[in-house]
Amino acid sequence: MDNIKRFDIAAQSLSGRLTRIFTSLDDCDKQRIREIRLRSRRPVAVITDTGTEFISRSGRLTQVYTDLTLRTDEREIEEIFKRLCGYSVHSFRDAINRGYITIAGGHRAGVAGTAVCENGRVTAVRDICAVNLRIAREIKGAANEIYRSEFADGLKSVIIAGPPSSGKTTVLRDLVRCLSGSDRGYIYKTFVCDERGEIAACVSGVEQNDMGINSDIITSYPKAEGIMIGLRSFSPDIIVCDEIATDEEAAAVEAGVNSGVCFALSVHARDERELKTKPVLNRLLLTGAFSSVILLSGRQVGKTEKIFSSGDILA
Repeated sequence: MDNIKRFDIAAQSLSGRLTRIFTSLDDCDKQRIREIRLRSRRPVAVITDTGTEFISRSGRLTQVYTDLTLRTDEREIEEIFKRLCGYSVHSFRDAINRGYITIAGGHRAGVAGTAVCENGRVTAVRDICAVNLRIAREIKGAANEIYRSEFADGLKSVIIAGPPSSGKTTVLRDLVRCLSGSDRGYIYKTFVCDERGEIAACVSGVEQNDMGINSDIITSYPKAEGIMIGLRSFSPDIIVCDEIATDEEAAAVEAGVNSGVCFALSVHARDERELKTKPVLNRLLLTGAFSSVILLSGRQVGKTEKIFSSGDILA
């Protein structure tokens, strides 16, 4: 699926008037947009490679905010929220309680509102006031630099780090294609634990992204459980999953490492200081399986800022 069509699919989840405006944009503008940010009684904003831009009432992108900038209100936000859920909010309850909804194509919508809590746990979200729709893109070649530098001599375990919107998921997606594809030499058995449905973007069991020819994908399983399913049932050479963040997930990775399986993982981190202060990352590195951590620059998808050895981070 090309990225223009992918953008239009994402825009279909918005309200009628916003769908018309965004699908009518020039293709070059559609290619530039990374996020669509909607806030009640505030201007419609988009995040591009160069920063924040707005939508004029005439339906054009502009870097200048004026009184003529397009706005949304709480009724439109509520309508968009229902559309994102396919008008079945209850079926998306668990995802909503975690703050996001993944829709067809792998696009992720962050949802902000008022939490309803019971015994310290979020059980529902009401009064939705903001939606941030992150546009998923498939960029073939995004993992080329990392594949050449880290896998030239065979399979190994890697951790890909970076700030939000630096392309961690995009790189992991393309890395799966490389590892399990037929154009890179050895074809590895690759198991993808796609908890949020963003890597493979499966719809009715069919991935919308190119996952190579030798990969197995499970969607929506919690990562810790998904990793164990992979270890028990799929005899993978390497397991790929996005955003390791909890001790439970790290423990599942440790179990895989002890079974001789390699991993390609991602973690959130803006710089070396953040890398050194993440307990989960330290726990992963102490397994001895991860020789390096690749920090993405955030300025260009797949561009490496620096490669750290495990000793650099643990020191």
